[in-house]
Amino acid sequence: MRLSRTALLMAVLTASAAATWYAGDFERLGTSARIIGMGGAAVTTAQGPSAIYYNPARAGLPGRTGLLFLHSQDFSGLVQHNFLGAAFPSGTQSFGVAVLHNGIPGIKLTALPDSTRPPGPDNRPYVERVVSANQLVGYVNYARTVLPELSVGGNVKLIYQDLGVGNCFGMGLDLGLLIRPGGAVDVGLRIRNASLSPLFWSSGTRELITPRLALGIGRTFGFDRDALVLAIEAEAGPEERDLGYNLGAEYSFRNALFGRLGAHDGNLTFGLGARFGRFYLDYGYAAGYAAGSRELGSAQQFSGGVEF
Repeated sequence: MRLSRTALLMAVLTASAAATWYAGDFERLGTSARIIGMGGAAVTTAQGPSAIYYNPARAGLPGRTGLLFLHSQDFSGLVQHNFLGAAFPSGTQSFGVAVLHNGIPGIKLTALPDSTRPPGPDNRPYVERVVSANQLVGYVNYARTVLPELSVGGNVKLIYQDLGVGNCFGMGLDLGLLIRPGGAVDVGLRIRNASLSPLFWSSGTRELITPRLALGIGRTFGFDRDALVLAIEAEAGPEERDLGYNLGAEYSFRNALFGRLGAHDGNLTFGLGARFGRFYLDYGYAAGYAAGSRELGSAQQFSGGVEF
């Protein structure tokens, strides 16, 4: 059972040389428990360091230096998923840096005593070695408010993967746009891997991570000292029929306690959050968050940070 789950997990997070459409799936696990709880509807709602990943144009909001750390046990604990980011806004512009990490420890590679014969009672597979898979993405972000109603941003990123049986280096470019037409309405656009990010494998194979586009709209409703945020977005990739919809809602009580609910491609999500002065802590749960992962269990994520 564990072997089959590990094989399915590797299929979700990695790509074969012939299937470059899925080469960027390792970058789809999210970086904020707040956004996970809101169904991933993030291009108009992400703030601070998490926006480096979700919409580079929003990384300068809310206008204060911020640090964010996320840790999650995804796919029933098989994947260690981490994110560390910092955003440094100044006036109408913002700089940011972040690192995303996926780790899969204890992958058992097996072999047959006699590779010329099929497996059987007298030719049982044995564990030849145990390896770990690690995936790292480093981001450098720049965002700028060019008009009161318009912000733009982008990431330059470096990618490294070591799957235990091969490794690769890569690079890429993400772009983001935020429009504020008025009336507490935001419209956001993100193009991840807009540069057809290349991956150069140690085997000599080259892959291209194809772009993914997300377009969303959000609205904030104020109730005295409370607020309700509603957001919807559509996300599309180059694969046939690869179009998903994310819905999210967040209710803020005195900007201290938060309740969240959402749907990610039809899968339920929810979350809770608390803020203590400039410190905050969030929890998010998502059923089958990553494509093709339902058999591997649900994601539970914790993230927290501080603003200065």
